[in-house]
Amino acid sequence: MNISHAFRLTTLSAAVLLALATPQLQAQQSTAEADVEVLQVRGSRLDSAATATGLPLTLRETPQSVSIIDDSFISAFSLDSVADIMALAPGIQAQQAETNRYFFRARGNAITNFQFDGVPVQYSSFFNEAVTDSILFDRIELVRGASGLLSGAGEPSAAINLIRKRPKAEPAGYASVKLGSRDSVRLEADQSLNLTDDGAVQARFAAAYEQFDSYIDLAKEDNLQLYGVTTAALASNTRLTVGVDYSERNPEGSTWGALPLFYADGSAANDISRSTTTAASWSSWQRKGLNAFATLEHGFTNGWDLRLELERRHDEMDGHLLYLSGFPDKTTGLGMNAFPMVYQAERDQDALRLFASGPYQLFGREHQLTAGLLYSKQDMSANSFYTSDTLVVGNFWQWDGSIAEPSYPTQPLTDSAVDTQKGLYIASQFNLHDKLTLIVGNRFSSYDMDAATDYKHSNINTPYAGVVFDVTEKLSLYSSYTEIFQPQNARDANNQRLDPVEGSNIELGIKGDFLNDAVTASIAVFKVEKDNVAERDPNFTAPLPDGSFPMRGVKGTNSKGYELELTGKPLDTLDLYFSYTHNTSEQADGSAFATYLPEEMLRFSAIYRLNGSLAPVTLGTNINWQSKMTQPNVGPNGETAEQPAYTLVNLMASYDINQQLIARFNVRNLFDKKYYSSIDFYNQGFFGAPRSVELSLSYNW
Repeated sequence: MNISHAFRLTTLSAAVLLALATPQLQAQQSTAEADVEVLQVRGSRLDSAATATGLPLTLRETPQSVSIIDDSFISAFSLDSVADIMALAPGIQAQQAETNRYFFRARGNAITNFQFDGVPVQYSSFFNEAVTDSILFDRIELVRGASGLLSGAGEPSAAINLIRKRPKAEPAGYASVKLGSRDSVRLEADQSLNLTDDGAVQARFAAAYEQFDSYIDLAKEDNLQLYGVTTAALASNTRLTVGVDYSERNPEGSTWGALPLFYADGSAANDISRSTTTAASWSSWQRKGLNAFATLEHGFTNGWDLRLELERRHDEMDGHLLYLSGFPDKTTGLGMNAFPMVYQAERDQDALRLFASGPYQLFGREHQLTAGLLYSKQDMSANSFYTSDTLVVGNFWQWDGSIAEPSYPTQPLTDSAVDTQKGLYIASQFNLHDKLTLIVGNRFSSYDMDAATDYKHSNINTPYAGVVFDVTEKLSLYSSYTEIFQPQNARDANNQRLDPVEGSNIELGIKGDFLNDAVTASIAVFKVEKDNVAERDPNFTAPLPDGSFPMRGVKGTNSKGYELELTGKPLDTLDLYFSYTHNTSEQADGSAFATYLPEEMLRFSAIYRLNGSLAPVTLGTNINWQSKMTQPNVGPNGETAEQPAYTLVNLMASYDINQQLIARFNVRNLFDKKYYSSIDFYNQGFFGAPRSVELSLSYNW
């Protein structure tokens, strides 16, 4: 579907939403005319979220596509990591490429923008962000499109904001045990308590430990997550929050790369067993993380808030890896090559954000303003060990990983980089009319990459603009334009660094609350573009002093499409979550781009509570469908790999034994669908997980 068709669809859908909203307005008018006083308080699902603009706006006041995934959804479907959650998130392609590595994409581009409580950090598939345990989080906010106003550098895809748990208003907690397929065991505990009698100082502690065997031969997981946070009311309007988390992931049989997509004769290799591994018995990808944060916030009597946030993150990884490449012969299994490596890296990230927000008066109306300073620094160092030993794979169909680990030199190849980013942003919501608001903002950034090839760039300008028109009290139309930038190392013919890649997102949509705010819906049409992308400059053939060739900035890729999302409680006993995404990506010349991502995705989840005679029963399902993916020119003769469209179904059922004790049963991939999760990483394919079951028992107090 082209963009004009999508705009027509949006117009038609807007009319449908308006028709749905009209009976509510008529009902409200009838109630007002009646001689009866009715007081009812309902909370909209379009709750406050500042991830997009930094302003304290509801989602309906925010002129971008924003989704919130809360802890009730996470616990219902037993989503134990960020990767598990992203697999069900609206508009997100979550692709597993190896046993311990994930990539997230949205609107045709990689997601590089992660936030913890709104503080930006740099995402890396080498470390823990994708597999961070979900026990840390109260909810996750997703902003799709460019998010440069608050995130700084990155891709025009999406920002994932992970909101960590805080102490509850009253002491409470739970403990649970989960047992499942492939000898999986998971233990969880979560406790919130008052440290002082008056509740001025509170704390919350959480922990999770899990072990399980993978569906892939040799692969196992052994993971630990600890978390603690304390809040203290220093004064009536001043609060200090300090927290720390520690994680260990100790896998065995970790794969580096995946499986061949083709045999040596060019035929598809999708009949290879999902349990097939390319790892050795000594392969592993261990990770550790120690993170601390502190927040000091003060609320003024005039409605203004001042907030200072600090984030310190330390990650370590130790990978003993083996990469198998090639196209095996169907009969003999010959044709695969082995490349071993030891890769050890450390990363320190420091981030600081100081911002203020609040109302102000202008021309007889109240408006909102936010302004902030951001500083981040990433210091990463890595040691790579290569061997001169030759490893022989032999018959791949007899591969069991028993090959001996080679010897490595004592002196590694080293690499290091220090990335520093500074930013100043300001944004305001102007109430131009009772029904019309305008949001404008700008960020000024500087970027310094102190690596082997030093790169500095300052005076980067990132604008933000959006307008929201309230058609009714429950329905809003919006449009927005957002930008983001991504530094690059390419040099031009004068040996000067090219300016950063510029990403932009233009969006038009409609959002609304329905059924007395019990259900919310949104529709958006978008176009994402990248500009100043580096390509070889054909006008200069001589290399630069460092041996590279001159580059020039040209028009890059574009992605366009539309999204629909509906969430809420149409009945007191039913929770619904629905989203549909259509996206196509093209090169500047009109040729297809990123065909390894599905053009269409549908996510549907429902949770239904039965109030039986003995005890409440809850039933739930996920239905996740996506269109086909292709990757051209990856076979031995240039063949195209294809993953046809597929549907995955998950089920859950829980039984409240009493008010404290809950039993839950989860089934993933109910119909045991065999599919590739990814077909683009190293031009290999990684099979998604087969059917699994899990039984858990949770005690709440």
